Amino acid sequence: MCTSFVLETLDGKHLLSRTMDFAFILEANPTISPRNYVWKSSTDGANYINRYAFVGAGRELDKYIFADGLNEEGLSCASLYLPGEAVYAPAPVEGKINLAPQEFLLWLLGTCATIKDVEAKLAVINLVDQPVPLLGITTPLHWIFTDKSGRCVVIEPTETSLRIKENPVGVMTNTPRIEWHIENLRNYTGLQAKQLPPVKFGDYIAKPFSQGTGTSKLPGGYTPPERFVRAAYLKENIIKAKNEEEAITNVWYVLNSVRIPNGAVIKDSGDPDFTQYVASMCSESKTYYFTSYENNQINSVTLSEKVLENTKEPTTYQVDKVQNVNKLV
Repeated sequence: MCTSFVLETLDGKHLLSRTMDFAFILEANPTISPRNYVWKSSTDGANYINRYAFVGAGRELDKYIFADGLNEEGLSCASLYLPGEAVYAPAPVEGKINLAPQEFLLWLLGTCATIKDVEAKLAVINLVDQPVPLLGITTPLHWIFTDKSGRCVVIEPTETSLRIKENPVGVMTNTPRIEWHIENLRNYTGLQAKQLPPVKFGDYIAKPFSQGTGTSKLPGGYTPPERFVRAAYLKENIIKAKNEEEAITNVWYVLNSVRIPNGAVIKDSGDPDFTQYVASMCSESKTYYFTSYENNQINSVTLSEKVLENTKEPTTYQVDKVQNVNKLV
């Protein structure tokens, strides 16, 4: 379970934001993968050297694995779950770049500068059914991208050949596929920010109790369709941000509507599936914003040229997991 969306500011900034909802404790923190990072594919042992540095929520396993990230060229990506739909090749294919699903984002952000670049290189990618060492399962993933152009696209591996899907709504959650979610918005054409008018029943005029009647049909659960509709409505109706600072405020309000408290959703295994962190990435400033479940403080890492030049090895920044309270008295 996760929710993601893209946002554009009035001064032309483009942000990709997401919740990370998972039952297994990921222990992910903001991490910089440097230029020329060398890593080995777990599918066929091939070595790769990443051209571009990027920052995202990462953790070191057999290599550094990322759930999302933003590279120095402004390309950003988030991986989300697509259970029951993802299809992977059973084995490596000669002449292809063979990657485990969890390695796809690592390769793309280290190799591609734009969405057009992703499109040009997508045909050579073969995603192989290869488990994540820590989880012991092959993760059923799909990916949402944006860049400085503001274009939003999705890659869903529902067949072994990969292709770009345009995402005109700029929102993505989980199963079903993106086309279903977009079509489902036709069920919510009555949603509006303004009040509904009074309605007459015989001689009785029913007036609204209070404000917000235009949102009375807004779904409130945590299923992927409900979170998709909520995020799409709020993204569309929140007052547009003038700049990046205002955009981060907007992003956190929208994400708060889909964040899952620990214990509100329980899997069949008995484990809670909850929002472990929220993150946002700005293509133009090359800044990654991150908030953990335990602490509402917003943390940021910016890929300045100084940082890029001085970061030679993967670097993880541990965020404070103690709630940051500003004590006024």
